[in-house]
Amino acid sequence: MTTSRETKVPWLALLAGFVAVNALAGSVLMAVGIVDLGNTVTARLPFDSTAFAAVALAVVVGLPMAVVTVLAATGHARTAEAAMIAGALLVGWIGVQLTMIRTFSLLQPVMLIAGAAVFLAGATARPSGPRPR
Repeated sequence: MTTSRETKVPWLALLAGFVAVNALAGSVLMAVGIVDLGNTVTARLPFDSTAFAAVALAVVVGLPMAVVTVLAATGHARTAEAAMIAGALLVGWIGVQLTMIRTFSLLQPVMLIAGAAVFLAGATARPSGPRPR
């Protein structure tokens, strides 16, 4: 594990942390019923279940972004790969969300841009040469 000051990416840690906190908080609020998606949207969810959607949000978006947050903050050698995966997952999540629930929220383009930024940060920071072990 590499933890030099040169490999830490504070802005990426902040961005990924922002996304992770929003996704995890959103999943909890949806799971306990504080966030109500309405009958129409809920009927479009897999299994008509906000609980399933909440768990999926936490697993697909929240946890990967939390991992990127920690890796970017500590300067881990796998930050670039993790950022590319988490960014792609978030962009894919937004695409699936738009396709499945067929509603629009201003949060969607914000998160789409955030996902693309996390992915691009990983793609541009990826070292050339042999992968670290």
